Amino acid sequence: MSFREQSAGAQVESADGEGAGAQVSAEDPAHGAMEPGLSLASLSLANADPKVKNQEPQKFTFHDRDQKVLVLDSGTLIAVHKKSYICPETFYVLASPMSSAGDKGNPVFLAVSKGELCLCCEMDKKKGRPALQLKKKNISQLADPVTKDLKGFTFYRKNKGCRNTLESAAHKGWFISTRHAYEPVRMTDTLGKEEITDFAFIRVSKAPMSPSEVSE
Repeated sequence: MSFREQSAGAQVESADGEGAGAQVSAEDPAHGAMEPGLSLASLSLANADPKVKNQEPQKFTFHDRDQKVLVLDSGTLIAVHKKSYICPETFYVLASPMSSAGDKGNPVFLAVSKGELCLCCEMDKKKGRPALQLKKKNISQLADPVTKDLKGFTFYRKNKGCRNTLESAAHKGWFISTRHAYEPVRMTDTLGKEEITDFAFIRVSKAPMSPSEVSE
């Protein structure tokens, strides 16, 4: 079973910055940014002191404000509406040794697929703008002191209420973003409007198998 209605390449595409508006639903004021049924404890680590450095990756699922979760489908991260039968992808989040840049937030590495595919923001030379890619590299290797060229793998995680934005360290002003359901996760420099750049980090104690790992 595929979560996508349209095919996308193994590389996660960057945002076009134009197109039809996203179908963004208003948040339930009774719950705010918290997902229904979640305790405050499940969000405590997401709002922890950004200066705290963890030696082991922390595990989260990401939820955007349109009640979409991120899943890994055939090597591509896509956003789908949260359903009881959908298992969100587990993101591994590890502190980056890069120093913070002003008030941009806490520098972190991000990975999926049990920490074996790392998120990286690089320039797409054909399109002339940054693109989000998945690189086959274990997230623990990025924390090795001998590892170089960490900037593309580093994102500034900044608290925005009980949600977080993720800005590329290599390309300032470009953020991880979702838009329509079943579209690839992307990078955008257009904040607001159709682009959703703030995510709730929901901590998971045990990483489930992603849809791409479940044999049909």
